[in-house]
Amino acid sequence: MHKDYRPDWDIYTCHIEESPAVIGLDLDLRRFAPLKEKPNAIYITVYLNNPREDGFPHNDEFAMMGEIEDRLVEQLQSKLDAHFVGRTFSNGVRDFYFYAGSTLLHDKFIADAMIDFPQYRYDYGVKDDNNWELYFDYLFPDVYEFQRIQNRKVLRMLRKHGDVSEKERPIEHWIHFKTVEEKDLFWKHIQEIGFTLVHDVLSEDNQEYPYRLCISRPDKATEAAIDTIVMTLWEVAQQVNAEYDGWETSIMK
Repeated sequence: MHKDYRPDWDIYTCHIEESPAVIGLDLDLRRFAPLKEKPNAIYITVYLNNPREDGFPHNDEFAMMGEIEDRLVEQLQSKLDAHFVGRTFSNGVRDFYFYAGSTLLHDKFIADAMIDFPQYRYDYGVKDDNNWELYFDYLFPDVYEFQRIQNRKVLRMLRKHGDVSEKERPIEHWIHFKTVEEKDLFWKHIQEIGFTLVHDVLSEDNQEYPYRLCISRPDKATEAAIDTIVMTLWEVAQQVNAEYDGWETSIMK
């Protein structure tokens, strides 16, 4: 794996075939996947014995799924050098997803992991997945959800340092552009909703998006406020072929 790789697990909620679902995945893999040397997806489905009405586990069973996960990861990593990429809860089942090179004896290694959990029924399977479609098309969040996950990461960091989210403070956003025309068009739109200009930079590092704006506006740092404004900026950026590149703010005690 690439030396810059840093596992970055997060979760989000969605629906899988009409049922509410929680998906957890390693987001940092998106920068390096598909791993050419690991073209085979392995999935293991474990059936909950006593799911809640919404299909999710009660606390004790949730903890048990954590133990099963640890055992599966340990077995498949050590025996097949498999990479654990994600997991889902939905409709009374927990699914675990791995990618591996060789899948020789995967059934035996899965059985060895599950032997200590005789009370659980499980299924498993393997499929060719050179392009990692399972990871990108099934587990990975859509652009909106992905941005919300990034927002929550920053908000968690602020709260950890004692931030009072209800207090308004200047929040700065970065947007990258391919051309001056697109940058000017974006700025014209955004001025109308109360933004001021902090930096207007020409960057030598990024040939594709050399023009950068940093814009600012006083807002609260609540999840709802941040999600709304970030989505607005993201959508306007999309309209002019630009790239929204995140936000930052100072801590308000």
